[in-house]
Amino acid sequence: MSTFYRWVPSAHAETSLAAGLVSHNGSAMWVFGMDPGQTYRPAIRITRGSILIAYDFDAMATENITKRKLINFESTEFKGEAKHMDCVITKNNEVGAYGIGKQRQAPTNYHATTRYATKREIAKALKLNELEVGDAYRPPGGWPR
Repeated sequence: MSTFYRWVPSAHAETSLAAGLVSHNGSAMWVFGMDPGQTYRPAIRITRGSILIAYDFDAMATENITKRKLINFESTEFKGEAKHMDCVITKNNEVGAYGIGKQRQAPTNYHATTRYATKREIAKALKLNELEVGDAYRPPGGWPR
């Protein structure tokens, strides 16, 4: 089992939680991992005013997202997200980030549990100590355990 994350604007947190692993705009849905070697972290322009959603993937979903039908953004074969809806997009400069193509989202959602990230996970994503995580990052209903 692996966990991947996505920052969503606070105003859309509850909708995103209910929808699960589904993009709101019909394009690839970008998630990132925080396991060793997964170094990508979104910039402050993405995290400010946002809530961190966590997706707990079972072994099948983890395999499908991290190892099968990957296409590199920098590849000459890459023709844009709309042309690779059944692929998972990776980027050399964003190690640990995955753009899950539109056609891969719903099937993967059957193998994922969606939840709000814990304060500990938010601290790790922001590269902070837990005590430094402000209430602006607290999800609706309070901090999950």
